[in-house]
Amino acid sequence: MKNKLCLFLGMLLFCISSKFSSQTYQLTGNPINTTGWTIIPNATATGDFIKLTENLFNQTGGIKLNEPINLKFCEKWKVEFDFEIVGSNSFRGDGLSFWYLSNPPTSFVDGAGLGLPPNSNGLMVGFDIFNNMANQIPFSTTAMSKVHVLYGSNNQFTGNLDSDYNIEFNNTPGSTYHTPDLNSTIPFVGSGYRHVEVNGQIDPVNNANWIITIKIDNTTVVNQSFQPSGSAVGMTQGYFGFSGATGGATAEHSIKNVKVYVDKIPTLKNIASTALCIDPITGNANVDLTSFNSQFVNNPNNYTFTYFIQGSNTPITNPTSFQLSTDTTVSVIISDPASSLCDNGDPKIYLTITPGIPPVITSSSPTICFGGSVILTSNQSTGNLWSTGETTQSITITTPGTYTLTNSNGACVSNPASIIITEEADPNVQITGNLTLCQTTSTLLTASANGAGNTFVWSNGVTTPNNTVTSPGIYTVTVTTASGCQYQKSVTVTAEPLITINIAPPLPITCTNPQVTLDATNSVYQSGATFLWTSASGGNIVSGANTLTPLVNAGGVYTLTITNPGLLTCAKQSSVAVAENLNPPVISLSSSALTICEGDSVILTASGGVTYNWTGLSGTGNTQTVTPTSTTAYMVTGMGTNGCVSTPATITINVVPKIISPLHNIEICQGDSAILDAGSGSNYTYMWNTGTNTQTINVTLPGTYTVTINNGGCSGTFTAIVSYILAPEILDVIYKDNSLTINAKNHGTTSLEYSVDGGVTWQASNVFYNISKNTQYSIYVRNKGLSCYSTIDYYTFFMTNIITPNDDGTNDIIDFTAISKYKNFSGSIFDRYGAAVFKATPQSPTWNGKYLGRPLPTATYWYNLSWEDNVNKKTIHTSGWILLKNRN
Repeated sequence: MKNKLCLFLGMLLFCISSKFSSQTYQLTGNPINTTGWTIIPNATATGDFIKLTENLFNQTGGIKLNEPINLKFCEKWKVEFDFEIVGSNSFRGDGLSFWYLSNPPTSFVDGAGLGLPPNSNGLMVGFDIFNNMANQIPFSTTAMSKVHVLYGSNNQFTGNLDSDYNIEFNNTPGSTYHTPDLNSTIPFVGSGYRHVEVNGQIDPVNNANWIITIKIDNTTVVNQSFQPSGSAVGMTQGYFGFSGATGGATAEHSIKNVKVYVDKIPTLKNIASTALCIDPITGNANVDLTSFNSQFVNNPNNYTFTYFIQGSNTPITNPTSFQLSTDTTVSVIISDPASSLCDNGDPKIYLTITPGIPPVITSSSPTICFGGSVILTSNQSTGNLWSTGETTQSITITTPGTYTLTNSNGACVSNPASIIITEEADPNVQITGNLTLCQTTSTLLTASANGAGNTFVWSNGVTTPNNTVTSPGIYTVTVTTASGCQYQKSVTVTAEPLITINIAPPLPITCTNPQVTLDATNSVYQSGATFLWTSASGGNIVSGANTLTPLVNAGGVYTLTITNPGLLTCAKQSSVAVAENLNPPVISLSSSALTICEGDSVILTASGGVTYNWTGLSGTGNTQTVTPTSTTAYMVTGMGTNGCVSTPATITINVVPKIISPLHNIEICQGDSAILDAGSGSNYTYMWNTGTNTQTINVTLPGTYTVTINNGGCSGTFTAIVSYILAPEILDVIYKDNSLTINAKNHGTTSLEYSVDGGVTWQASNVFYNISKNTQYSIYVRNKGLSCYSTIDYYTFFMTNIITPNDDGTNDIIDFTAISKYKNFSGSIFDRYGAAVFKATPQSPTWNGKYLGRPLPTATYWYNLSWEDNVNKKTIHTSGWILLKNRN
């Protein structure tokens, strides 16, 4: 039989309880999952790895499982993890270790100890990068890559810093191993993770030892047997973890992808049980142990099962027909012949010898009531045998005594169960009392029964022997004796003819209804009955006290008594309460605002009444919308549901003068500035959207400008839009009869102004009079008050009809100079025969009455002129006659 072993190495596999047949412990994921682990400073969880130390001097850090591991030995285990050692001074940064210790460190030592303190007991595997034995070796040769294995106790403190805490110096025979320096082939230091795989199995030569194989990046570096030494001998529980240290150098030590495996046959469960009956012939019970195999594993035919009586090393030879006479525990070992998985010896079969289960007898009653019976019932539906000889599940008995019952399931017969049934004598239940009652009285019925401990329940719910009844009918008492038997007795109670008083709910006494009539006309009574009303609690009957409809005028309690006539002396009373509500309502008056600006409205709301009377306002509703122009007091009264009127409620609305402002939209020329004036008023304060708090602001840019004005009670926001204006567009200039008309397009909102003297003087009219002929005018047009304008030069051409070229300085020439500069100018003078005697050009714009240098005779000549108007771009045509008078 294989030993059961569960060893924890590195992150060693372990079995926390017998409920688990295999387990894997991991440090994996991104971010890495550390549930169940404790990170010991200065280690940190970063991304998908655990950083044991930072790249700093004198650093330590570690991580360990929170709970100790209770070891059960298994034959083999496997551990995998990745590690990385990097840093600026990492070749001397000492290294890291993983361990399974009975005394896990709560703090670590730096330097050569790889984080392990002295006296650490258990399994330790170190990955060392600094040669602490090189005391005399040049410093540059101290870098190395070695694996140290110790299955025992770490060095104790001796004062020698080179060997203290350092498994590099531990050479316990059979318990330690130190690999050669792997720096040339598998250096531990460098960017990138190394993969470590550790496999262990029982040494077949010595079961106390482990054969441990360690591979780094699939290269075997350790493969030998280790025996425990020191305090590791007999160690049954410990803690698993990793640690790292830097000491007098720097290095960053990291681990990830930690996985620990146990190869053990998994079981569905480890406990099976059954109860067995003794065969009355053999005196033994018989069971097939192989029938439990499928409870432990799936596909049991793939496994080998061996059975042992607990405490014995001898296998059971007949498991399919195992005989037993007492409670027995069977141990089961499950083997897998097709693989090297560990045997699993955890399963147990608990076999319990039990007699037939005694039946349970229930009875409908423990006592046979007088003249009755009791039903006895077994909790088993079959296999029953009563002492009466009956074999049914239930029997009915009518005589007292002891009754027994046994039960058989075909293999086991139970011990007998018994029950004692008693019998009760007749209790002789009786009811006494007057069985005739008056309608307005009651009668007392009294029940009695022989014996003590009796309880009484009447049909009208009374639970005492005495029952006072006030209405006719059949009354039944049920008597329950101390033994639970019940007996009944009934009597009939009669009454005089019924009087039923029905008083209608009265109206309350209110301001609207100061008197009300009570109405009992729906009452039922005998002919000849008499009526009497009485009052209490402040009530007052005005009239009709001996009728069914009295008149009352005060709130209170009113009682009507109806008495049967003649020899019938029964009477009946009924009362009714009349409410009195003469209280005026309490009216409150509120407003949506107590202070408003002039021109604003508020909503007045009255409450507490049904309808309202507003002084000076129409309507009876509870709200009024008012717009007072000055501080005003408002008054309202209300009427309640009872018709009563309240005292007046008043409220005063304070009116604050309304904010006004002359602010308006303006237009400015681009590049000009303008002043926006919000206006002045009492207690005015200003806040512009520009942040300025003055009455006026100077603006140079177009946009929307707002100002909020507050006078301490009201506020108002005003807006002005400032926009750039386009200069007016001069469309046409008309010169006629010594007047000049300027037609222009206005792009703004303000009126236009006109000037014909270059902007010196301006007028609102676009018509100018007394304009000189043949004169160049500089025309300006602008929006009033603005500086931007449009301009054009205009010549007031007038054709002179007479020429006297005698060199006296008057009418000596006709001058076309001004208009000859216009575009498309054309001008000619013809004689009466149509012959051109002069053609005007910009180079020769004047005519002196000569043709080819010789004076022309006095006569009438004709001209024809055309040019493009420099304002409206239209062609102007003009023609006419010229009188030439030469003194020849």
